[in-house]
This record gives sequence, C-alpha cells and structure tokens, in this order.
Amino acid sequence: MYQQCKSASIFTNHLNIFIVKQKPSKHPTRCFKYFVISQLFVDSDTAGDKDWAKIAERRGRGPLLRDNSIKILQNSTMFVFQWHKSRFTCFLCKAPFIDIQSLRDHTKAEHDGVEKCKIEKKIIAQQNKLLKVEISILKCKQCDGDFKTLSDFRLHLEEQHEVEFKEGGDLLVPFKLESEGLKCQTCRESFTLFRLLSIHVNKHYQNHVCHVCGAGFTSLVLLNLHRTRSHRLIKCNECNLIFHNRKGKKIHDIDRHNVRFERKLRFLCPYCDERFFQENLKIQHLVDKHGVEKPQHRCNLCDKVFITRSLCNNHIKNVHKKEKKHVCDVCSKLFYTKSDVQRHRVTHTGEKKFTCLVCNNLFATRDSLKRHTKRTHVEN
Repeated sequence: MYQQCKSASIFTNHLNIFIVKQKPSKHPTRCFKYFVISQLFVDSDTAGDKDWAKIAERRGRGPLLRDNSIKILQNSTMFVFQWHKSRFTCFLCKAPFIDIQSLRDHTKAEHDGVEKCKIEKKIIAQQNKLLKVEISILKCKQCDGDFKTLSDFRLHLEEQHEVEFKEGGDLLVPFKLESEGLKCQTCRESFTLFRLLSIHVNKHYQNHVCHVCGAGFTSLVLLNLHRTRSHRLIKCNECNLIFHNRKGKKIHDIDRHNVRFERKLRFLCPYCDERFFQENLKIQHLVDKHGVEKPQHRCNLCDKVFITRSLCNNHIKNVHKKEKKHVCDVCSKLFYTKSDVQRHRVTHTGEKKFTCLVCNNLFATRDSLKRHTKRTHVEN
C-alpha cells in the first residue's frame, strides 16, 4: 500500500522505495516529475526487537556494548565524566570542575533522570569510545543496594531485576576517585596525577592493536589517529626527502631549513591560567605557587629523587637498565636517548650551523652551543 505526504507527493511501496512526485510550479509549461529518492532499509536496531547478531555483523560490536552500557548507567548512581585541559568535565554539558565531588553534585542537580536517548546520542557522537565512570558511590536505583565493582552490579541487575544484557562487555571504565584517589581499579597501581592514571588504564582496554608497531588502543578512532601520526610517510616539499615520522621531519626542518618551532604549552595549571610545556615545570609551579606537596618519586636502584614518575622512569632506563632503543637513521647505531641520536647524527654531515654570538665559534648542535656558553661565557 502507498502512503502520501502533504508537503509533496511521496509514496512508499512494499519494496521500501521512496518515489516523489513534485508539485507543479506556477510556470504553466512545467510538468510533473517522478524520481526515486532512495531505497529505505528498516534498520533492525530501530525496531522493537533488535537482532544483535545482524547488527554486530553489519556495524561491529559498538552498538551492542553501547546498549549494555546505557542499561548499567540508567540503573545506577554512577556518572560519566571526561578529562579535558586538567579539568573534570561533565559528559552531557561539558561544564568543567577542579574536583570530582563538585562534578558529582552538578550531575545530580542538573542531569538526574536524563533520558536514555540523550546519553545514547552523546555516545554515538564520540563513536563508541570508552566512558570514564565514577563508582565510589555505586547503588542500584531499583533497590538501593550497595556494590563495590561494576561486575557485581551487572550480575545483580541480571539476577535480581531481570535486566537483559547482550553477550559481551560494555564501554565503561571504572574509577573511584572520591574514595580511593588515583588508583587503577584493575591492577591497584597508584598515581600522583589523573593524566598518568588515565594513560595507564588504557593498557587494560587494548581492543585495537596497530599491526605496524604492536601498540594497543581503546578505540578504532585512537588507533587510526596513531597510524596517521606515527606511521604516515611525510615528505619534505623543499628537498623531496621522505620521513617515517613527524619527529624525523621536525629534526630535518631544524637542521637543514632553520625552521623554528614554538613549544606547545600542553600542561595547564588546574588553579590558574598558567601553562607549561613540560609536566615537571607544572608540578614545580603547583608546589611553589599553590602550596601543593612536592611529589617524591624515588629510584629503587639508587638514592635519586624525582618530581615526576616519568623523569624517574627515564632515569632508570637510561642510567640503570642502559636500554638502547633510539636508532640513527644513517648508520643504524643505537643510543640511549633521542638527544644522543641528534648529537651523533652530525658526525655524518660534519655541519656546524650554530654560532656563538660572543666568540663566533661554530657548533654542530644547539646543545653543544648551550654547553659552551654556560662553561665559557656565563658571568660569575
């Protein structure tokens, strides 16, 4: 049977094909036109009974995991949050907060009882990425029962309230920031910064693996971003050389074309508008200006103490483990650090492009020029 629309003559038949009959214009010589718009396929996941096998075959496991996640969220007191520019942000309205307790209060006041469709649209918009959820207070909205883990709560919904979950997991990554601080809920490792904890947690949810280097990622979006940044060949338009990564291209631009790069101020202070290009500078700022207790990351092989975990780890790798992972692209010789490779590379070219402004001596690298300046020309 055909159905007709008021605004235009639109008919559909049992083959689900739209046929449009345009209304005639005021011009008397113009006639009706018939044309097919498109074939309409009724998607099984918009119908009442979803065929998850067909959905998974056609669109992957994203819709299945999303449906499971929404059922858990709707029946619990947990809430979704995001981390952006050193702030905890609301998943629904992007409002920023310094601490997670303020975000919980905001979520309860502004978004309690939010409709399922709004949550689903947000998850779809970010292409089914994993969702950070705060579960320090994890209660069942149907019976007010308390739970400690997501798995226990999901089992409770299935057995006590007959909530049906499709086979597989969900998109939820649990955190207990209010009750346990910066601790991984999977391996119980502790961290001093949420950014480090967030990076660490990805190791437990590596659903997508790069076939080039073996790195794991939580979503296909992050994997594709990694491929673009790390494994896309980059060409120098001035000399037609090809580079395998941005780092090599950047070093080439600095050495050969005297290009200057401004350091990105990626690390934002959560208490003021100051930004820093290194994490250790941000931590030192927090200690000096905001009274934060100075972190002490001790090397377990010597007595040295570092302000960040990354500095401590780099110290262990370079000083104690002697891991040579950085390769010269000319002779394939291995070095401990990238800066060691840069200093070594000039031995293949013999170029000295850096001039001391005081004595006019030439140097192969900026580092050697800086060392010369400090040793020779710095005023006592």
